[in-house]
Amino acid sequence: MSSPAARSDDPPPWWVPLSADDAAPAYLQLAQGLRERIQSGRLRPGSALPAERELAAQLGVSRVTLRQGLEVLETEGLLRRKRGSGTFVAGPVHPSAQLGLLSSFSNEVRSRGGVPGARVLKFGRGRPTAPEALSLGLAPTEEVYRLRRLRTSDGEALAIEESTLPAALIGPLSAADVTDASLYALLGERRLAPARAIRHLRAQNADPEQARLLGVEVGAALLNTERVSWLASGRPIEYARACYRGDRYDFVMELHGEES
Repeated sequence: MSSPAARSDDPPPWWVPLSADDAAPAYLQLAQGLRERIQSGRLRPGSALPAERELAAQLGVSRVTLRQGLEVLETEGLLRRKRGSGTFVAGPVHPSAQLGLLSSFSNEVRSRGGVPGARVLKFGRGRPTAPEALSLGLAPTEEVYRLRRLRTSDGEALAIEESTLPAALIGPLSAADVTDASLYALLGERRLAPARAIRHLRAQNADPEQARLLGVEVGAALLNTERVSWLASGRPIEYARACYRGDRYDFVMELHGEES
């Protein structure tokens, strides 16, 4: 990895310094640098990045490395790439989760200025249940990863998430991989970013275990979700269930009138 040439005292807002001494791969350094600039407002929503060839040359990386970094941010919902038009800054996610936007919990927390966390409550690999096999299009003999995590913001518990993933498609995975980490970012790094999803929401009262984990009273209002996500190819990649604290989390939906 080569270092970009020296810049003026006022480099463009998209310029990210990369270090060969950093243990992180160049594409992750690039993604982190652009993420910080988007979340700080230095890269404004709607602004365009230079063309891939130009941007890769300016940053001193290959186009493959550049695309890997951009794909991570696209998965997080911070960038939008339009064929024939270029790459544009989408900006931080709305503080409330938008129902029409497929975004990670980690990115939603960061957009509020918080530090996301993920404590693994349970992790394992085995045969799918009937609902899991049906949702993921798997045979009963195939295997899945199951992970249950407590999601936090600045150390405060906000949600309990459960995800089931097809093991053969995901490849090697451990509890350490998903501890204090974004699952969607990990999937993006493996070129398995979900392209669309269907999510069902319903109200629920906290049972004793949920109340203990989330730090609320038994019977407190929770928002329960169930989601199936697909790759752009149409292959299912995740079957997920989650419950969110009703006093700390909400969902926003934009509605349009019917055409007459």
